[in-house]
Amino acid sequence: MVHTIVVGGTRGLGREVAKTLGIAGHRISVLGRKEPPQKDGNILGAQYYQCDLADERSLKKKLDSLVKTQGKPSYIVFCQRYRGQGSDWQGELGVTLTATKTIIETLENKFTRSGDKGIVMVSSVFAERVGDGQPVGYHVCKAGLNQMMRFFAVKLGPKGIRVNAVTPFTFLKEESKEFYLKNKPLHDLYRRMIPLGRMATSEDSAKAVAFLCSSQASFISGQNLYIDGGLSLVWPETLARKIAAL
Repeated sequence: MVHTIVVGGTRGLGREVAKTLGIAGHRISVLGRKEPPQKDGNILGAQYYQCDLADERSLKKKLDSLVKTQGKPSYIVFCQRYRGQGSDWQGELGVTLTATKTIIETLENKFTRSGDKGIVMVSSVFAERVGDGQPVGYHVCKAGLNQMMRFFAVKLGPKGIRVNAVTPFTFLKEESKEFYLKNKPLHDLYRRMIPLGRMATSEDSAKAVAFLCSSQASFISGQNLYIDGGLSLVWPETLARKIAAL
């Protein structure tokens, strides 16, 4: 059975990724700071490993225990982000960049020897653009994550490990779905903006991750797949005129 590690898999997109890959038949190990919601139990038999991703020593010990218990991984999916109470800058650096680097370098020689192997990083549109609602550290670290993806795609290629990223736009997830659906003007705005005429869901991005965590993507590496319904193709001036009805 294919073993996949989902980092940050107890909330939001990470939870949906764990669920989607579990349905696809993967053995799932979830690594994160918090335990899953009580109602979840274990998603399709997933094993949960609670760990502070910013604590490098503890993280390495947890990874060693995870591999001994669950076996060598075929895939790793990085969905984590900083949710602490301290400095946003230091927190984002530690959780988004340092933890990702630590996990990859700790496990790069512990992947299964046969079959397809890959790493997927969940990035953000704020890696290339500046938007409200996120601090400078989030913007900078997501940009760094994209370059880290490219670096490891080249470095790990000779080992048969593919490395890619997905970049979702604002999407409906369990934690925020009610907010958007009840705010009809805002929901309608997104539907007007996006060429496909609807908001994305967490399932849309999870399915893209599942594709990259399969042999169907066996020759795809170093790529950043946008999950935005075509929005990134629209020129800002055209979008502004459309919304303002000018």
